[in-house]
Amino acid sequence: MTPPDSKSIYARGADCGLWLGLCFIAMFVLAAASMRMPLLNIGVIGIAVYVPVLSYRFLRRTHVDAHGLTTFSALWMQGIVMFACGALLLGAAAYLYMKVVEPNFISNVVKFGIEYYSSAGTPEADAVADEFRKIVEHNRLPRTGDVVLMYIWATVFSGSILSMLLAVIARARRVPLPKQDTNNIFR
Repeated sequence: MTPPDSKSIYARGADCGLWLGLCFIAMFVLAAASMRMPLLNIGVIGIAVYVPVLSYRFLRRTHVDAHGLTTFSALWMQGIVMFACGALLLGAAAYLYMKVVEPNFISNVVKFGIEYYSSAGTPEADAVADEFRKIVEHNRLPRTGDVVLMYIWATVFSGSILSMLLAVIARARRVPLPKQDTNNIFR
């Protein structure tokens, strides 16, 4: 068994991706439930704010564990792997949700969009509502797999950009020197 600080960037990214994936799943479930209970959107926003904080902590911990010697590209790669692993977990959960728990999820979202834009009362909003109506009338709703792939790609892409910024920030702060044991220097 290797010590935790000697894990590769990819292993660290996969481990951290599990936690990000759980955050993404919670965010998806709260967002889906918020169609019935709009107050749950506060939880969605809270998790969305927490994801960059958590991601920074993961990258910073890696940098500190390496005594400040981690390169920018290594931290960025860890972030990309974190978001990719998290996105795969999100995709699996979203697919199961849309197939098993709420098979009409996509059509319900489009119907919700029609109601929302119809009630807005502006010409632009009415045009969007008409487009949504045409999608439903012509049976052009996206397939579940297409929606899930969109979630995965959007998560990986935005996560890679966020990881780039967080890698810079994680390396910007100075790493404290390890404490020396002065009692026994020959240990």
